[in-house]
Amino acid sequence: MPEGGVAPALLEAWLTGRSLARGLPLPVASHGGFRVDTNGAAELRRWVFPTADMRIGELAGKIDSPREPIKACIPARDLAGFLPPGWDVQDTGYFMHCRCTPALPDLPDGFVARTEQGDDSGRIDIATTDGMLAARGFWGRGAEAFVYDRIVVDTAFRRRGLGKALMGLIGRNRHADDLPQLLVATEEGRLLYLSLGWEVVSPYATALRRERPPG
Repeated sequence: MPEGGVAPALLEAWLTGRSLARGLPLPVASHGGFRVDTNGAAELRRWVFPTADMRIGELAGKIDSPREPIKACIPARDLAGFLPPGWDVQDTGYFMHCRCTPALPDLPDGFVARTEQGDDSGRIDIATTDGMLAARGFWGRGAEAFVYDRIVVDTAFRRRGLGKALMGLIGRNRHADDLPQLLVATEEGRLLYLSLGWEVVSPYATALRRERPPG
């Protein structure tokens, strides 16, 4: 397993595609990493760093809210080493890339795919022929990378080839063969992507500020 760190331009490319896929503001360079203003109920903004950086600790010392997670392409133990007391750290995924040909979009019998898309983003649903949602995935296509996002297969429909089919359907929107393919995977998802020719570039860790007790 790589010990961590990605090129800043590669991280920015992934964040850009992710923002396009989710309808969020594009990333902004800040504090040695990038800031994405997510403006959600659970998360106001996130800070994402490409490598180990002393500025992570400086930033953490200024954050007083659990709605501003710090994420970094380094192992969780390394991220924890930069943080002041009051933060919890967890391994949350793997930064992965692939320059391989996308999987063949072969749907098993009994399933149909529906697509919603704009100029640089889209969503694909796979459902049973009687309308039950079985899998869903999103994508965002920036100038520097094609990003797969929120790839989910319902537990009741796993081990039927739907994950591979979904990745293939999404991959058809890449358009340029030389555009890098990027995603951040969970532990479970990593196994699927490895089987499709993807490679782990770096671990991906998350730190959350604990809620301060009232008073």
